[in-house]
Formats: sequence, C-alpha cells, structure tokens
Amino acid sequence: MPYIVVDHLSKDFSIATREPGALGAVKGLFSRKTRTVEALKDASFSLEEGELVGYIGPNGAGKSTTIKILSGILTPTSGHCSVGSLVPWQDRIAHVARIGVVFGQRTQLWWDLPVIESFNLLRDIYRVPEAR
Repeated sequence: MPYIVVDHLSKDFSIATREPGALGAVKGLFSRKTRTVEALKDASFSLEEGELVGYIGPNGAGKSTTIKILSGILTPTSGHCSVGSLVPWQDRIAHVARIGVVFGQRTQLWWDLPVIESFNLLRDIYRVPEAR
C-alpha cells in the first residue's frame, strides 16, 4: 500500500489586482478586484514507503505548493492526499511530529564554496547530526 497518495490535488490562490498609479491605489481601497491563479492543477501520484523521487519542473509548476500541502502548511482547493494514512492539513500535529521539511533556494549556497561544503555548513548551523 502506498505511503504517500496524492489524488487530483489542486490549489488556487486569489490575488488582488489594481489599476496602475496613485488613482488605482486609491480606488483599490474601496473596491478590490481579484483574479484566480492556479498554483497546482490536478496532480496525482503515489509513493511507497522508502521510495525516493525527484520532483522537478519549471518555475510556477506547483512543486513548492505540492510540498506545502503534503507537509500540512496549505490546504488544497480540491483533491485529496494522505501521508502515512494521515491527511496533512487535518491531522497537522500528529503529522508534523513525523516529518521534516526544509525549503531552500540556490541563494542559500555560497558561491565560492563547493555545494557539499555549503550543505555541511548549513548542517552545522542547524545542528543536524552528521550521520543524518
């Protein structure tokens, strides 16, 4: 039985828009217009316990949104997922006690150090045991 199940997961965000300029800013105080952005659309996959996966795609493809849903940070607009039989956003306290998630960007790496040295430095900063 799969440990992680993602079934038709989608996440939409409502973004405020306004007309340009000072007049647009003032109008925005009284009547706000919004547009919907699909951050994740109909993602489905499953992973067995211990299975490794690379989740790659272009900027804006929904990678971080998926991970945030799987870690319980975000609630999806539609679809369902479970991690070890828990629904991350419903069983958040029990779920986060069992997982670890690190979000990082290339900007966290030092340009003059090899990548492994940057990782070792971050490991020391965050006191992650070397064996892990």
